[in-house]
Amino acid sequence: MLFDQVHSNPDVFEVRVPFENVSTSATNCFVVLDEGEALVIDTGAPTDEGAAVLEMALDELGVDRSRATFFLTHVHLDHAGLIDRVAPEGAPVLVSAADFDALRAPGASTYERVRRLLASEGVSLPEASGYARHSVEMPLFDPARVDVRFAAEGDEVAVGSRRFRVVEVPGHTPGSLALFDPVSRILFGGDHVLFVISPGIALFPDGRDGLQAYLDSLEKVRALGCSRLFAAHGDERADFEARIDWLRAHHLERLEEAQAIVRARPGLSGEEVVRAIKWNVPFERWEDISFMQRWCIVMEGLVFLNHLVGRGLVRREEDEAGVRRYF
Repeated sequence: MLFDQVHSNPDVFEVRVPFENVSTSATNCFVVLDEGEALVIDTGAPTDEGAAVLEMALDELGVDRSRATFFLTHVHLDHAGLIDRVAPEGAPVLVSAADFDALRAPGASTYERVRRLLASEGVSLPEASGYARHSVEMPLFDPARVDVRFAAEGDEVAVGSRRFRVVEVPGHTPGSLALFDPVSRILFGGDHVLFVISPGIALFPDGRDGLQAYLDSLEKVRALGCSRLFAAHGDERADFEARIDWLRAHHLERLEEAQAIVRARPGLSGEEVVRAIKWNVPFERWEDISFMQRWCIVMEGLVFLNHLVGRGLVRREEDEAGVRRYF
């Protein structure tokens, strides 16, 4: 079967749309059905295999595309990549304004901004150029073909008689969103809380503290008193509150480790601090880590350094070559 019913009242169906990515092999997309209407939460990556799985699942569920609303928890390839394949022309597509703005940002300017930032953190020019290319999101769907609507904290998303509440959970992306049903208390969390991997935290383009935004979002989700959490990757587990505790502790430990490295070896560049952190990868040598994972590590490591600088726990200075050093 292409889907599993994972909840009743409301009727919720999970469709695992295949896509091999770092530590994950599929995106859990969800379909809520009520009174002939459908709410499709995320769509998966833009592959022929994924499109076939999602299209057939929607057909088997009897989803009338003309009465469907599409909700994107965030605008990453493996979540928004199939909008143009499954959403009919003019279909409502709900997304955060922050993520949509990032999607529309000119690729060349994003590339140059990230490349310059990475070079200032001591990353070699060839590596900085490669990481910057990975930081440019490809156009995932044509906003002119669908009815793009911006969703924000407290907004309601209707499907039949049900009313879901939008919850802003920035961190994984600046505009990450979750959907909460106040009646059943189920939450569709996207990539905010995962068990298969610690969700990556974005380097926010506007310089905001992405780590603090993520930690605050974890507490917001805890305060909702959810009955069940439907995450976008991996199997459902009941101990999500314990996972929230673990994620918070995990990041605080990383912060302490980064601060200790700076204290013991003042004057390191940003990249040198990041490479000195003991990341959860099965390699001793930096060069043996895949390029994609190195990119993830460097970008998240800089998020941690920004947090430490913003909190006044470490000091950042530029040397005569324009490289940022930490003390």
